[in-house]
Amino acid sequence: MKGRAVAVRELLYAVPVLRAPRRPRSAIEERAVRGIQEMLRYARERVPYYADPAYDRDIATLADLATLPMLRKEIVHRVGPEPLCPTGWRGWFQVDASSGTTGLVIRVRHDAGAYGYHGATILRRFLASGYRPWWTIAQIKPFERPHRWFQRFGAFRRTVVRAGQPDEVVKEQILALRPNVIMGYPVMLRALVRNLTDEEMARLRRTLRLVMTDSELVTEPVRALLAGSFGVPVCDEYSAYEVLTVGSHCRHGTMHVDEDRVVLEIVDDDGVPVPDGTEGAVVVTHYRERAMPLVRYWLGDRAIALPPGCACGSNFRRMVLTRGRSEDYVQLPGGRRVYIGTFLALTLTVPGIAEVMIRQAATGTITVHLIVDPRSGFTFDEVAASIRDWFTAHLGIEVDLEVVAADRVSITPGGKARLIQSDYRVPAAD
Repeated sequence: MKGRAVAVRELLYAVPVLRAPRRPRSAIEERAVRGIQEMLRYARERVPYYADPAYDRDIATLADLATLPMLRKEIVHRVGPEPLCPTGWRGWFQVDASSGTTGLVIRVRHDAGAYGYHGATILRRFLASGYRPWWTIAQIKPFERPHRWFQRFGAFRRTVVRAGQPDEVVKEQILALRPNVIMGYPVMLRALVRNLTDEEMARLRRTLRLVMTDSELVTEPVRALLAGSFGVPVCDEYSAYEVLTVGSHCRHGTMHVDEDRVVLEIVDDDGVPVPDGTEGAVVVTHYRERAMPLVRYWLGDRAIALPPGCACGSNFRRMVLTRGRSEDYVQLPGGRRVYIGTFLALTLTVPGIAEVMIRQAATGTITVHLIVDPRSGFTFDEVAASIRDWFTAHLGIEVDLEVVAADRVSITPGGKARLIQSDYRVPAAD
């Protein structure tokens, strides 16, 4: 019954969702404003947390959204779901939990309408990427995915290859499937690239048409590296369990924001919106949600927003992910922050690196956990020396740095890689 409630809404929303990016820009913004107004009215009437007078604001334009308080993960974690859920809710809802890569596991609820609309936008994502419904999918995932109703008709055929198995086993299962599409977290795809021989990669390319990534930061250089390795386009999805999908790449390599269900803001460290083209932190409002509305929810990923304009014809705004989460950085003694995007650049430019994990102790010492690519011909000591040289040249200063050997990347229960973690903060000035 629960699955049917969502499936019915997916069908009902399919046509308007596919039409949404083609609407005139003025219509897109008008619909988003109405969506915000309706959600706020609902939240103020039925959700205890939003009874606060700070949320009693007249939202006449999207810019007015910035007059409302920002909701951070720490607040949601502290108050729990009940104050953020409508009193007396009797409808269906799905409980999701964030992966906990920030150290806080957030449990959220999504109603059938929000989930159904989200499901329809996933269809849009696949079609916009160039995917064809008869293409077969191999998805590298830590857990099985539910069998969907439309797969009974042979559409979107997917086989889950369990992550966490030895890399060699994952590779053999992928090759045996001869997929048209591979889906997976970037860390898993990079491991697959490392373990495929030239002959095996050539065999995979005979059927492969597309690679789709999600859940981890994919900078443009990383996406280009994966595309060059697999020989096919790489399309990323930017999402979070709390608000579902925020944006995804079209076949032209542009990430479009799902403006028919979310409003994206890019803000500075004080929470003030910044102009298009300026890097800041991501704040999202999923205005179709009713089971647990999150108004101006701070995701914290670093990104740039851009005005609409793409050869695919979408009138949705664009975005580019840049340096990772605002919380994912190491801090140098002077206070300078170095984000995960910098370390991804390190893996792309220093020969011999398979993966690196960065850990910073409370003392400030930075440890690079290095996995050497066995096919590179470089020794651990050679790669470690290159990393130290790269840090000095790239940052312009000497860094208290230690490089140690690692066997594999640490993976969260949700299957994501925790590539950077710091317990150090610059002491406050006297």
